[in-house]
Amino acid sequence: MAATVLFTITGGEVIPEIEMAVSATILELKKKIESVLNLKAERQTLRHDNEELNNDRTIAYYDFKKNVATLVLHFKPLSGKPKFDITVKDGDDEFNVKVKESTSIADLIKKIDKCTGYSIKYMNLYHLSTKIEEEDLPITAYYISEGSEIEVKYVRFY
Repeated sequence: MAATVLFTITGGEVIPEIEMAVSATILELKKKIESVLNLKAERQTLRHDNEELNNDRTIAYYDFKKNVATLVLHFKPLSGKPKFDITVKDGDDEFNVKVKESTSIADLIKKIDKCTGYSIKYMNLYHLSTKIEEEDLPITAYYISEGSEIEVKYVRFY
């Protein structure tokens, strides 16, 4: 067995790859995912082949057949549907937008349009280096949560 496993984390539109030592626990993997996706470890559930992975077990315990594995990430919604701020970076400018986890990408775009004064047809939005494209999805599909940063890149027409 390899000393490390490369995990592809699916379940949303952002699909990070995370390498971990086989001696690490699933909780340590979740903390690594937290550092990448800004999604608290205690809100995460990881599944492999329909089996929920236990925080206390090591990666080696699950005996992944290859040194590459795909995990499905689910996360618990925040209770009470609270509003929170996300940061939008528009070149040198930066501003906050209040959203809920149930906010759709389309509604987020409207909020950003209102703040920038530009139509979305002139800009692309990115979160975690992934272009935000599916307007009918909730922001959680892109793992946008409290403290997340959205980057605005303007489309150039030639």
